[in-house]
Amino acid sequence: MSIQDLPPEFEQLLNRLLNSPEGELSDSDFEKFQSFLSSDPQAVQYYFEYSDINAAIQADVSAHLKSLEEIAIGDIKPEPLSGQESQVIREVPAKSRTPVVNYFLVAAASLMFFVAMEWMTSGDFLWKRPSDSITESSLTNLPYVATLTRSTDCVWGGKSLPEFSGQRLLTEDLVLEQGVAEFRFDSGVRLIIEGPTKIELVTSCCANIEYGTVVLHGYEPTPEFSLVTPRLTFHDIGTEYGARINQDGEVELHVFEGAVRVDSHQKNEPFAEAMIIQAGEARHLKQNVIDDIPLKSENFKREVPGAPKKLQALQQELLIYDSFHPPVIGDPERLSEWQNSGIGWANPWRKQQGHSDEFATGDSHPRKTLARTDQAENQLGLIELREGNTAWRTLEKPIRMDTNAIYYLSFYMQKINSGPDTVAEQFGNLSLQTSTVSAHPRNILMGMSSESYATLQADMQIMEKAPPLQTGKTYFFVAKIVASEKDSDQVFLRAFSEAEAIPEGEPPVWTCISTPFQNSNVFDLVRIQVGHKGDFLFDELRIGTTWAAVVNPDLPRLVLEKR
Repeated sequence: MSIQDLPPEFEQLLNRLLNSPEGELSDSDFEKFQSFLSSDPQAVQYYFEYSDINAAIQADVSAHLKSLEEIAIGDIKPEPLSGQESQVIREVPAKSRTPVVNYFLVAAASLMFFVAMEWMTSGDFLWKRPSDSITESSLTNLPYVATLTRSTDCVWGGKSLPEFSGQRLLTEDLVLEQGVAEFRFDSGVRLIIEGPTKIELVTSCCANIEYGTVVLHGYEPTPEFSLVTPRLTFHDIGTEYGARINQDGEVELHVFEGAVRVDSHQKNEPFAEAMIIQAGEARHLKQNVIDDIPLKSENFKREVPGAPKKLQALQQELLIYDSFHPPVIGDPERLSEWQNSGIGWANPWRKQQGHSDEFATGDSHPRKTLARTDQAENQLGLIELREGNTAWRTLEKPIRMDTNAIYYLSFYMQKINSGPDTVAEQFGNLSLQTSTVSAHPRNILMGMSSESYATLQADMQIMEKAPPLQTGKTYFFVAKIVASEKDSDQVFLRAFSEAEAIPEGEPPVWTCISTPFQNSNVFDLVRIQVGHKGDFLFDELRIGTTWAAVVNPDLPRLVLEKR
């Protein structure tokens, strides 16, 4: 939960209520604060998390909530506490409310609203729900260790059946009956398998293979990756190698780059000690015999077959694009209407969430771009948001977390220097939101914190990565969102600096990675927001279903030409 998700005025009123020496609110301010609580469950949740009243009710929260339930649904009337006389309630003018009165009036209203919202949205109350309904469902005990990055003509057997490229893979057995598939382990190592192969993913640095054909591409920063066969274990040393493992345990090992250390599970001749097989060498490893054989790289699928996709195919994988180029450049140029550009949107950028028709506020720079490559004239344009500006827009095709899917999102962002001695409220971010009212909203947010750290918020997790990003420098943010109907979801974020090359495929290293979580939201809104003391530039927003769809520099030009 973040104060960044609430209207700035709510934070100001809350601070006055809790921190002001006088602690008094005017009639209109107090009613305005109550309206936030009555209309926004996020405000209620934030209020309870950051007020002392939360600690006061923790000791016997169930009893308090049960009594409030009875009052809320009209079963009983509140009675005075035992040992006390009935009290006479007198009306007190709002302007003479003390801080304590204000504090408890708001707390009581907040708690009553929270209970009512729980009953209206779920049909039940928090203390009556089974534990799994509170957490939505229990996460699996098995950890994710790898990703199915690519596959061609695959037929899977066994109990665990990968369903789509990009799917996260648990510690489990996999049987590939035919076809070719590539796994990228979380350690950065790539493993390409060719059917028929039976393999168990053990950790991000270890896999057991019972039989089959594999090619391993090592990753230099990773500790040794262990590939365990029925009789031998291979440890890569900056390696690319191919291995064919028969069901009787015999192995053909071909080392293309680097070296491989081979350990036998039974210390017998000729495997009394570990052996090193160098690049350019190949061995046939039997139970008691080691034979030199010719190196034959052509016998192995060193990459998953398939030609690079043409731009026409990538176009189908691009769901959303916005260059913020105004249809007409105004005079002055900063007032050009950028709010209705792009493709894949259901409406223009708006100032507020909901059905408001008021355009979002922000300056247009119609002849500039943050992109690294040359842009066509109709791609030029970026927006500048400052001093609490917020822009909302609705997607034609929402991002669904309740199905098996992979989404990618990218955008350019630059923080503009806002002066010395200013730290708070300098954040800038882009988030996926849902228009469905929920007592426990779980959004996905990425950007830069007030302290200039790269930030990822996914579900209820908040991750920040040091070192801080630099003011006045452009960063290219790319996020990968893994949605799963039955298994856990996960979000990856990479912030590329100007000096870093943008790879054609997914990077082995990400800036921030969420832990697995479960979320069945349907995100139909995109929000761009900056803090009250922030000043940011945004450009080239894309959402797609593949990495290439959101990073290929030539794709937007083709899309706009077709239009």
